[in-house]
Amino acid sequence: MTSRRLILNWRHEPSGAIMPVAELLSARPPEEPRFEFGYIEGVRRALAVGFQPFLAFPHLHRRYTGSQLFPFFRNRVLPTTRPDYVDYVEALGLRVETADVIDLLGRSEGHRRTDRIETVLVPDRDQQTGRYVTCFLLRGVRHVVDAETVIARMCIGSELQAVLERENPRNPRARQLRFDGDIIGYVADYLLADLDALDAAGAMPRFIVERLNPLPHPAHHRVLVRVEAAWPTGFVPFGDPVFRAYQGD
Repeated sequence: MTSRRLILNWRHEPSGAIMPVAELLSARPPEEPRFEFGYIEGVRRALAVGFQPFLAFPHLHRRYTGSQLFPFFRNRVLPTTRPDYVDYVEALGLRVETADVIDLLGRSEGHRRTDRIETVLVPDRDQQTGRYVTCFLLRGVRHVVDAETVIARMCIGSELQAVLERENPRNPRARQLRFDGDIIGYVADYLLADLDALDAAGAMPRFIVERLNPLPHPAHHRVLVRVEAAWPTGFVPFGDPVFRAYQGD
């Protein structure tokens, strides 16, 4: 099956650590609709600190398949009947005419107030340029003093600088994003391993403002950032062993 791939991350509340636990594969058109869910090797770490399999997918070793998107995921996307649906899609830098549910889950990260899950789309190689290209919503805006003042000076196309924050108590690999030297937030944790690999290969990742969403959009939707880099020979996005299908004991 030629597919797009979503990773499900689970946040461990006491530590704030974000751990990959499962994947959703979606067939690409023109293939018939087909979806496959399964746990991945990262679930081992999560199980050790209290993660429980999802009620909708109780068996760690099973691969769940279907011709329709599972309700577990469908319920994480704003219904098309909502009056604010168009604004929701456009705030994610997508077009209503072409965006599908996988695009929406990947850009919005599928957050719900009732759980600690996020859904992220594994980057593909851009078909036109051959480069690594992906987008993410800027993290941590509400925790950065004067971030809104700095964001007000930015525009679409503004280039941001990534700075390692090795003293970060939660994640020593964390990367601040700055505009003209002023911090505005952080790179999403799930991209850090890719960025480390791209840096090591000399691919020179760039961080560019893709979209700015004015207030009253919530802080976590204020800035959509595009990442661009060369695609090194042999590079595999999300290539860490924790993203492999769960094999059990």
